Amino acid sequence: MQMKNQNNILGDKNLIVQKKLDELQTKYKTTPELLGDLCSQNDPTNPEKLEKIGGSKGIAKTVQTNLQNGLPQKDLKNNLDERKLYFGENKFKEPEFKGFWGLFKDTFDDPTLKILIVSAIVSLILGVTVEDPKTGWIEGTAILIAVLIVSFVTAINDYQKEMQFRELNKIKDNITCTVIREKLNGNSEAEGEKLAISIHDIVVGDIIYLQTGSKVPADGILFYASELKTNESSMTGENDEVRKTPDEDCWVMSGTEVTQGEGKYIVTAVGKHSQWGKIMEKAKGKEDINTPLQDKLEVMADQIGKLGLYSAILTVLVLLIKWGFKLYGRINEGQNFEFHDLVEITDAIIIGITIVVVAVPEGLPLAVTISLAYSMKKMMQDNNLVRKLESCETMGNVTTICSDKTGTLTKNEMNVVEGYFFGKKYDTQPNKKNLNPTHYQILIKNIALNSKAYLHYDESKQKNKIIGSQTEGALLLLLKDQWNEDFESIRKKHENEDSFVKLISFSSKRKRMSTIIKEDNDNYLVFCNGASEIILDKCSHYINDDQEKILDTQTQEEFFKGINKMASSGLRTLCLAYRRVDSNTCDEKWLENIDGIEKDLTLLSIVGIKDPVREEVPHAVRESQNAGVTVRMVTGDNIETAKHIAKECGILKEDGVAIEGFKFRNMTVEEKKKIIPNLQVLARSSPQDKYDLVTLLKEMGEVVSVTGDGTNDAPALKQAHVGLSMGIAGTDVAKEASDIVILDDNFKSIVLAIMWGRSVYDNIRKFLQFQLTVNVVALITSFLAAVSGQGIPLKAVQLLWVNLIMDTLAALALGTEPPTKDLLKRAPYKKSSSLLNGIMKRNIAAQSVFQLIVLLVILQFGGKFFGLNPLDTEDKLHLDCIVFNTFVLMQVFNEINCRKINDEPNIFKGIFNNWIFCGIWIGIILIQVIVVEFGGSFFSTVHLNVFEWGVSTFLGLLSIPLGFFFRLIPAKSD
Repeated sequence: MQMKNQNNILGDKNLIVQKKLDELQTKYKTTPELLGDLCSQNDPTNPEKLEKIGGSKGIAKTVQTNLQNGLPQKDLKNNLDERKLYFGENKFKEPEFKGFWGLFKDTFDDPTLKILIVSAIVSLILGVTVEDPKTGWIEGTAILIAVLIVSFVTAINDYQKEMQFRELNKIKDNITCTVIREKLNGNSEAEGEKLAISIHDIVVGDIIYLQTGSKVPADGILFYASELKTNESSMTGENDEVRKTPDEDCWVMSGTEVTQGEGKYIVTAVGKHSQWGKIMEKAKGKEDINTPLQDKLEVMADQIGKLGLYSAILTVLVLLIKWGFKLYGRINEGQNFEFHDLVEITDAIIIGITIVVVAVPEGLPLAVTISLAYSMKKMMQDNNLVRKLESCETMGNVTTICSDKTGTLTKNEMNVVEGYFFGKKYDTQPNKKNLNPTHYQILIKNIALNSKAYLHYDESKQKNKIIGSQTEGALLLLLKDQWNEDFESIRKKHENEDSFVKLISFSSKRKRMSTIIKEDNDNYLVFCNGASEIILDKCSHYINDDQEKILDTQTQEEFFKGINKMASSGLRTLCLAYRRVDSNTCDEKWLENIDGIEKDLTLLSIVGIKDPVREEVPHAVRESQNAGVTVRMVTGDNIETAKHIAKECGILKEDGVAIEGFKFRNMTVEEKKKIIPNLQVLARSSPQDKYDLVTLLKEMGEVVSVTGDGTNDAPALKQAHVGLSMGIAGTDVAKEASDIVILDDNFKSIVLAIMWGRSVYDNIRKFLQFQLTVNVVALITSFLAAVSGQGIPLKAVQLLWVNLIMDTLAALALGTEPPTKDLLKRAPYKKSSSLLNGIMKRNIAAQSVFQLIVLLVILQFGGKFFGLNPLDTEDKLHLDCIVFNTFVLMQVFNEINCRKINDEPNIFKGIFNNWIFCGIWIGIILIQVIVVEFGGSFFSTVHLNVFEWGVSTFLGLLSIPLGFFFRLIPAKSD
């Protein structure tokens, strides 16, 4: 009845949803599929389809939005919900997740587990039918239950890992874009405001603003463009830039990248209806790619597994040979073969298979996964969004960082603090009353119109926040906060009058941008802003208070001296200039000649922009240097500015080299390699300079990390071993090309990434040291006991418990050790370094020898010491239980030793900072007590008295002081 009611409820919900969809189809008079097909590739009918619907205006009318101010704010939430329901959400279907029970089922695909299960069932049948129906079932059942427990714990770990990675992928894919929506309390005629929102919140009908470096978040039709070009290689495979205009190629597709200019378009398809979504639907799930460390560990795991297999085969052969001689002797005595004899064969096979299960170190890849998943989650709290797993471990071995200046080493809070205005030097921001009114009007137009940045008032901080270029934003703050000018109304006026003629975008190669507008008298104004020495070199005149004068060599030299003086004090300088052009000159041919446009300029102002160094950066740089990492500043700024900031940060030393990009690129490869070891500042650098530097550093054997925020930084980000993009100032293209996104654009976060990377590598080594000790002791003990004829002291179900401790729980305990500042007090490991260094080999060998001696002594002399007769079945079981208990406790205490792998004297340091380790360690001891005291026939254990527990614990505890003395034995660290 309950199931029937649930089906009725679901049916009612489906009817309600379908009714709502029918209403929306009537409202919009189109379907998501029809709009989605408007941008379909290689469809020659697209222009006709678009013309039939009425172009972008027709689409806007159909989807009920406004090209000027975007979606209405009135009842916005319901509006968005309706659009998401009808047109779909801008999200892609996640790969199918098997869920916990699916992962649990998968654990039984392991061939060794299958054989173990079959053998356990055979043992169960023989035990009940041949041995003793009352107790013969115990061993087979115990093994089956132990296998279930191991599989259950493995499935839990796999499930948690999958959930962590899915959560991280959601964050990784959730980038922001700029959308235009109607202003709150605005009128329908007012232009909408630009808002930064998640791409997942975009709906059909939204107006998207694109600029250089944007990643197109959804399909749509362009209705405004200025020098807009996109890279559509992700869709077409062609790397050529495609020019986009509203009149010709107006189709923009999700997944493509804006390489130049700006534009606005109306969204027609999102999610699965977009062109990128259709490709994603067809694409099959991509398999996870191993990290380099995982590859190394899988090779090692394979080698250890083979060793375990050979040991198991030898052990089984020895047991079968002994069984054969025993059987032969009985037959000679006239006894017949009995079914009971099959039990010994089954036991031997079970022991052999269990040894293989214990020997195969599934925990090695698991430890990497756990450590990486844990580290990635914690790194998010340290403002490091890891996009590629391998970068997490690679960061630990980075030997050089090529860092940007602005925003990474500095606060990226720019303000104009001094400068030249109309030929006069001001040591502070000038009062507009002191400036010539005529030229002042030209200057504020330059600032307002020759910029793509804008300001958003932050209610919480009670101040304007810059959105876009911080340098351009500094000028807007001067305009808005100091001079009380409304730059938005200036922009709006010229947009309404349609006076914008051309925008020549800023690029790191050109280091300037220009805007051409038409004046009321049909003449034209060219506004040009950019790097001071570049713009000043293009100026032929300058404003001297209220007059325009020829810029002679002497005056130009004085301005250059002023620029250098400001730069030497750490200010970024920016030059603002303009030019009037006769209407007869401004034809199409002239507009295409950028160099012809940006010449014969008249200097308006040279501003000094202060961007303070972050307080924490000098210390973070020192930490990097102490960790053996060379920090280099690679910036587009003036060399004097760069040198001043680099000295303030502690990057530029007395013996360091600071050089400009053009000098660096004109050197031969040999000359570059000669200065690179001492190169600490590369100023006025181009993206190609950064790429060349990274390439040469890699050739010289360095492990390179590079930061970048612009579209043109993408090649260098990809070329580096670890590319670090900026989460705040970085373009979508830069983030896509990077391995880690620094969410707060702060150099301190980069240092934390190094620390986490080293922690991951060290945690794996800790686990490896622990596991190999267990492996060696378990294999040799089992083999020697079998050969000696004393019988295997560690039973199959006990070995499975040891396997659970060794593989799963230890991987979780040691794989989640948090990083410490001590990790930054050593040099990076060499790329050629083995996973097992000399120190680890010494520790493994020493602890293994100690443990083997203890176990073999107990087996040989334990009977007399504990007053037990090994020939008596019950006493033999009692002695084996003491061996098992001592073996487990030695591993438990040795796990504390394994927390340190570099001969650190204090193995307890920071132990209480890892509650996971402490919890697991205490948990193992408690479970061991339960297994021994209450396991009984199930675990082949018996009650141990206080003395026996005391001896076992003492022998286990002995591994800690012995470990201290072992660390005094000299060994190589790599």
